[in-house]
Amino acid sequence: MAALTNRRCTVTTERDDSGGEIPRWAATAGHWSWRARLRCTAKRRLRRGRCHDRAVHADRVSAFVREVVLRDYHAATTAKARRAAEQLVLAGFNTGVVPYGYRPQRVRVTPAGRRPRWRTRLVIEPVEASTVRMIFLWRGQDRLPIAEILRRLTAARYPAPLDPETGQPGVWTAGVVRSVLRNPKYLGRQVWGRRHHGRRAPRACWVWSQAWAHPPVVTAEEFLAANRHTRLATAPPESGDPFDLPSDRWAA
Repeated sequence: MAALTNRRCTVTTERDDSGGEIPRWAATAGHWSWRARLRCTAKRRLRRGRCHDRAVHADRVSAFVREVVLRDYHAATTAKARRAAEQLVLAGFNTGVVPYGYRPQRVRVTPAGRRPRWRTRLVIEPVEASTVRMIFLWRGQDRLPIAEILRRLTAARYPAPLDPETGQPGVWTAGVVRSVLRNPKYLGRQVWGRRHHGRRAPRACWVWSQAWAHPPVVTAEEFLAANRHTRLATAPPESGDPFDLPSDRWAA
C-alpha cells in the first residue's frame, strides 16, 4: 500500500532542485494525453480524406471538361470536313473511290484568293463503260438476277474492277455488281452523302452537283429500271433530283 502510494506520488508530483513539489498540470504541460492524440489523428485523417476527395473531384471535373472540349472539337472538324466535301461535289469534282467505268483526270484549279489546288474529274473508260451499260440492261430490261449477271460477266471475261489497294485487276462478285447498279454517279453527276455513320441515308439528304460533272453511262430511266426493287425506285422525287432531268445532253 505504501509502495502504491509512493508510486502515485511520484507520478502525480515531481520535485525540482529546490525541493518544492511540481503540480501535475505543470509536469504534463508538454505531453498529450491519449485522447488528445486520438482526436488529433482522427482530424488529420479526416482532413487528408477531404483533400483526397477534392483531388478526385478536380480530376473528374478536368476529365469532364476535357471530354466536352474534345467532343466539340470533333464536331467542329467534322462539320468543316463535311462543308469542304459538299463544296467539291457542288463544283463537280469527284470525292472518294473512282467508279468502275471511269478514270480520274487531275485538274488544277485556283480558288479566288487561295493557292492552286489539284482536283479530280471523271472521264469515260470505253471498255468498262460498255460493261456497266450491259449490266444495267441485263438487270433493267432482261430482269436477270444478280447471280446470272455474275455468271455472264465471269464466263465472257468482262474486265473486272481494279483492286483499290493494289491496283491489280480484281474479280467479279455479287457485291461488286450491286455496287455498280446502285452508284448514281453513272447518271453523269457527282453525289455525296449516301451513307451517314455507316448507314444508308435517305435520298433527300444526298448532295448532288449543280451541273453535269462528267459524261453519263446510263439514263435515269435505265437506272431506275435496274433498281426497281430498291428504295431508289420508290423514293419520291425531290427538287434538283437528277432522275427527273434528261440524260442525253452529252450525246449531242
